[in-house]
Amino acid sequence: MSQRPDIPIALVFVWALLLLLLAGVGPGTAIAEEDAADEAAEETETSPLESVEDKKAKALAAEIKKISKKKNATEVLPVLEKIENLQHKEFEKPLLKLLKHPSSLVSLKVAAMWEWRNHKKVAKKVWAATFGDRKVNKKRYQVKAIVLKSWPRAGLTLNDKQFDEVERSWRWIIGNPNPTLAPALAAMADYVRIAKDKRLCRRLAEELDEPMATNVNSGSNPPADWWERRWKMWKEAKPAVVEALKALTGQEFDKTAEAKKWFEANEKTFGFKW
Repeated sequence: MSQRPDIPIALVFVWALLLLLLAGVGPGTAIAEEDAADEAAEETETSPLESVEDKKAKALAAEIKKISKKKNATEVLPVLEKIENLQHKEFEKPLLKLLKHPSSLVSLKVAAMWEWRNHKKVAKKVWAATFGDRKVNKKRYQVKAIVLKSWPRAGLTLNDKQFDEVERSWRWIIGNPNPTLAPALAAMADYVRIAKDKRLCRRLAEELDEPMATNVNSGSNPPADWWERRWKMWKEAKPAVVEALKALTGQEFDKTAEAKKWFEANEKTFGFKW
């Protein structure tokens, strides 16, 4: 009776690896696929809102409508919290009205509540109550920036005129630095990250570098306190800016020159001209 020759374990491993390669499966394929799936899962956002039955929704909407006449935020905010995580068409009308509430605390709260509620039927009204409002919300940049995130989440795209308004807000904030406006810059960067809107690429990239006076002896150089406010705002908003550019390009830039070089090298394939 003949005996089978012993086959070295190393040789068996090599044969198995060759078979995998011939089948189009590399040793890292499964890991790569898992990583890609994880990335896709991270980029997919799920609405936190829950539907509510009609009867309860009407009662809550009536309560909001009644309390909206109050000018004191401490009276309005607790009622808003009741529907913060609830979704129903009955809430749309009172929430649209509250976007222009006299208290910026109320309008800011409502703007955050609109992040997941916007859709084509009310989109124009949401825009009119925020970016389109020239009285109450004209300089409430954080209110306008936060509600921006509702557009891509609802599958909506800003038209060129609307985008110009967004860019104008960005320029105003940069030119009039205030640390309290850092969340507005971060929210606009979040909009870019979610929407993958390439039109704001240069503005974001130019916000990577640490702001500092280049010519302190010039008469046009802003005073020291301007630069201090500018630096504090930049420091707080930069992480969101970096993440937005990474979502668009797949690259993690730290300096404007790095981003500029990448955009110029990838102008045709990426589709953005510096």
